[in-house]
Amino acid sequence: MPIRVLDSYVAGQIAAGEVVERPYSIVKELIENAIDAQAGEIRVEIREGGRREIRVVDNGLGIAPDEVELAFHRHATSKLQTADDLFDIHTLGFRGEALPSIAAVAQVVCTSRIASADTGVELRIAGGEIQGRSRSGGTPGTSFVVRNLFYNAPVRLKFLRSDASEAAQISAIVGHYALAYPHIRWTLLIDGRLSLQTPGNGQLLDALIELYGLDVAKQLLPVEDAAGEGEQATRITGYVSQPSLHRSARSSLHLFVNRRWIQARGQLAFVIEEAYHTLLMKGRHPLAVLNIEVDPGAVDVNVHPTKSEVKFLHEPQVFALIGRAVRAALADQIEIQPLSLGAPPANGDTLQRRIELRPAPPSRAPEPVQPPSWSAKQDAPPATPWLDEDDGDDDEAPASSPVAPPPVRANGSSDRAAAPPVADFTLAARPPIPRPQQVSLGLTSPADLAANRGPTSLPPLRVVGQVAETYVVAEAPDGMYLIDQHAAHERVVYERLMGGPGQQPLDQQHLLLPVRPALPPAVATLLLGHTDDLLQWGFVLEQAGSELTVTGVPAGLLEAEIGPALQEMAEHLNSGNGSTPEDWREKVLTTVACHSAIRAGQTLSHEEMRQLLQQLERCAFPRSCPHGRPTALLLSQSQLDRQFGRKG
Repeated sequence: MPIRVLDSYVAGQIAAGEVVERPYSIVKELIENAIDAQAGEIRVEIREGGRREIRVVDNGLGIAPDEVELAFHRHATSKLQTADDLFDIHTLGFRGEALPSIAAVAQVVCTSRIASADTGVELRIAGGEIQGRSRSGGTPGTSFVVRNLFYNAPVRLKFLRSDASEAAQISAIVGHYALAYPHIRWTLLIDGRLSLQTPGNGQLLDALIELYGLDVAKQLLPVEDAAGEGEQATRITGYVSQPSLHRSARSSLHLFVNRRWIQARGQLAFVIEEAYHTLLMKGRHPLAVLNIEVDPGAVDVNVHPTKSEVKFLHEPQVFALIGRAVRAALADQIEIQPLSLGAPPANGDTLQRRIELRPAPPSRAPEPVQPPSWSAKQDAPPATPWLDEDDGDDDEAPASSPVAPPPVRANGSSDRAAAPPVADFTLAARPPIPRPQQVSLGLTSPADLAANRGPTSLPPLRVVGQVAETYVVAEAPDGMYLIDQHAAHERVVYERLMGGPGQQPLDQQHLLLPVRPALPPAVATLLLGHTDDLLQWGFVLEQAGSELTVTGVPAGLLEAEIGPALQEMAEHLNSGNGSTPEDWREKVLTTVACHSAIRAGQTLSHEEMRQLLQQLERCAFPRSCPHGRPTALLLSQSQLDRQFGRKG
């Protein structure tokens, strides 16, 4: 085939494909131009996920009247003059590709006025061709209106996601830059609804409160560190979350290099998460807002078409400083408390417990599983025994915790009735506080589950007590078990949910008073766009003004866990492309089970612990929670004998 030069229209379409991937790409380029124009206020409005309209208005310096058309020429920019300037970038934009790329695939109206001019200019472009120019009034600054995105490239429209997903991405990019530039007043409206508004007072913590709410902001730790001189000078500032605050995805990692947003991936994200080593379980990620300040000549920002990745000249030093700064913040602020067997009751009773030893009967049928009435801490009011604050118990244990080896029985059978007699320890303790039944923890019949048991099944367990209000101590024929009460209950609830009808909605409980969880605007936008899908999983969501309101949740979900559960649901929705219905169902049920289970730090009576262990024994896979974390650790009889010197 002969070689020929492409015409300007085709070349523009190709270039636009690199810069304008989806609606959020347009918003990113336009707000970066507004920041470079020294705007103190930026307003973003979108309709139908940005397909129908994107409007970005700023009060910056504006564009001179005789340069408006030139701004839409490819590679026309005021931010570079020579090739050497590429290695000393002080602005967010510099290529001169954004405006012509946007104009090539949409209908654009640009209105701009500089402060020294009495009037401004309105320029109308469609498909890269100028349609008209006229004088315009208004205040100093620039306004871009982008309508009918990809109207001349319908194939590109097929690759866009739902309006809710596209709007959530736009909300996320606005949120990123609201944290990078807290001195700018940011406003975001989605389909006429106010989604985000920051004060623009220069305080990063105030911007964080607007995005995540006060409860999340209280769990953030300040980070500040610096090292090096000259070209190697590096400074780290921002906030990181305590280990008790975590996410199932990296969407809450806000990373900036010289206040330029970059994607949280690769070695940079790994260094931050490695600072939480042994503090977070595998698959969980912290919340962080970190700005990395380096010499502009020591970073290359021109390595990706969307400028969302960078390369550091002195990479080892930068990564080392990041890890040190985050780890220091965690070490300085987190006070590690020794394990405690629990505080005495509020009435001053020392809760004397009597251990009575008696032989178990030689054989008995499995007792029917009844839903235990979980009690709260001893000083909590009886009216709310089911609720507890999220203290991160479900993720504190490292992923590398050893899983107890499967017990070996003399007859090779896992039938509880055939188990050899063992000592039955009965603990006399306070009676459990009754509560209304919110979720049935029973599984299918013991006979059905016994048929599915394999080498991972648990032996009959006898409750001895509770350690640190988190771990249940139990005795079994093969030794002593430590059971994580949250992980164990999570497994029980998960298998009950998985055993239900696959196509039927989850059981739902209506809330007496609606709950308004503090969620980032991007999360709320995404959830409100999938209300029908979430209804199938027990969540009833409504829009009340600019807030998301919850009026119903899956039966058994703790009220304090509604916000974290919805956060995880949004992360599943955001990363759900390509997931099969079975994968999606497993993710949702894992989330519901995790946030419905009892928490660490919750005191359980002897009867509650006994019922929990009975139900765990009847699970098909009782030795790990749905996240893969072990539910039980075994200290065998031989290990005990060696530790006490009974064996060599």
